[in-house]
Amino acid sequence: MLDNVGLYVHIPFCKQKCIYCAFCSFCTDEKKISQYFQKLKEEIVSHKEEMEGKVVSSIFIGGGTPSYVDAKYISDLLKLIKRTYKVQKNAEISIEGNPDSITLEKAKIWKKCGINRVSVGLQSINDETLKLLNRPHNYNDYLNAISYLKQAGFTNINTDILLGLVNQTEQEIKKTIKELSDLNLTHISAYGLMIEDKTPLKQMVEDGKIVPVTEERAVMLYNTAHKELEKYGYNRYEISNFAKTSYECKHNLNYWNRGEFLGVGLAAYSFLNGTHFENTNNLKEYISKPYKKCCVEPETEKTAQEEFIMLALRLEKGLDINEFNKKFDDDFMKKFEKQIKKLQENNLIKIENNHLIIKNFEVSNMIISEFF
Repeated sequence: MLDNVGLYVHIPFCKQKCIYCAFCSFCTDEKKISQYFQKLKEEIVSHKEEMEGKVVSSIFIGGGTPSYVDAKYISDLLKLIKRTYKVQKNAEISIEGNPDSITLEKAKIWKKCGINRVSVGLQSINDETLKLLNRPHNYNDYLNAISYLKQAGFTNINTDILLGLVNQTEQEIKKTIKELSDLNLTHISAYGLMIEDKTPLKQMVEDGKIVPVTEERAVMLYNTAHKELEKYGYNRYEISNFAKTSYECKHNLNYWNRGEFLGVGLAAYSFLNGTHFENTNNLKEYISKPYKKCCVEPETEKTAQEEFIMLALRLEKGLDINEFNKKFDDDFMKKFEKQIKKLQENNLIKIENNHLIIKNFEVSNMIISEFF
């Protein structure tokens, strides 16, 4: 029997850099984009032997902004992937895009080459907020992009929104979710705005140009979003992810359930055959030198247990205690008896159907840290 594996493809190119973005992404010229895709193809082929005995059950083309590049690059890449690896017939194949660079022509090409899920980065319906974030689009661009995707035949569409933005109100969140629901989207991701190091946002905060929301307000905004999303039929299945029934992102669920995945492209990370490894984040090095894995780390029992706990507790269903015990030949309840007792006494977790479940996702990081 073949093992299922996810495939992540990183496209680091963007029209412009958002002030909060800490991902490996940047603007460049067409020559470097062409060189990058040629190298990406070489890397995909180089992993052929490692992928023997595995079937790709999901593909996620992320970035950066994959919709920014010519759709022919994406089409050619998927053809190569299907020639090189065994890809499941009904594999979920996702691509990320920004509204300003999604056209009807691109959407039709994506659909034709097998992409069946699109994730659109809206972030806010407030045009002034979008300008502040240095987003390359406005709300009308977003509505046009969704229209193009539907015209091309896409029925599985996600939209990303940010919570904790400057001057963001509960009323704005309610309006946002109502309007997205009216578009019949299948999935909405609601991420808390993070102030990451080495970003313009971090510098703006340090300079006093932007005052971040308080932790209490961030919790209030998250709870508002959660309540509104559930009201419109979007079920939370992970801290920041909400889906209509049966539209959960299979690719991301594979991550959170500690499935194997191969990451290709600049700064891509992999977990394959019991080993973690990643690629360089230097574009010049990636393009000019023979492909080589960086930071190869065989998994240990300790790191495997920690990762299992951290990822499982992000999920609405929680941590499967029986699965932990079986996988690690250990006794979870005994091993973490003190932590569990403390968290139960503070009404932060519950044990239900042999699953340990977080009751207050807004303090999930604090809860998860108790186990390390």
